[in-house]
Amino acid sequence: MSGVELLNYLKKSLGIIIKRMEESGVVSLPSFTDHSFVELEVDDAGVSLSLPGMVFKVRNVGDAPVLVNLDRPVTDAERLRVWPGTYRVLPRTSGTIYLRAPAGYRTKVELEVLKA
Repeated sequence: MSGVELLNYLKKSLGIIIKRMEESGVVSLPSFTDHSFVELEVDDAGVSLSLPGMVFKVRNVGDAPVLVNLDRPVTDAERLRVWPGTYRVLPRTSGTIYLRAPAGYRTKVELEVLKA
């Protein structure tokens, strides 16, 4: 048996084992009961939104980057940057999301929040 054949056999076996565990209730995939969609414009003063959720998708549809942090205000040391035309998925339980554009800029953001 070649290495490729062995790898394919192991992948198939693992898939069967995981499927049986899911069917018996030992393993389950995370499920979400609700979601929210928010569109807003963000300036350099910043915005904080009370959006409790487990997964956040931040999509930048504006012309400037947006700085993002969960549960704490955006600082130079603590932030994620989402460039125009891109998005970031943040798989973390949080209650508040903070958004801010760089100094002198405004940008438009679309948020999708999955709730438990």
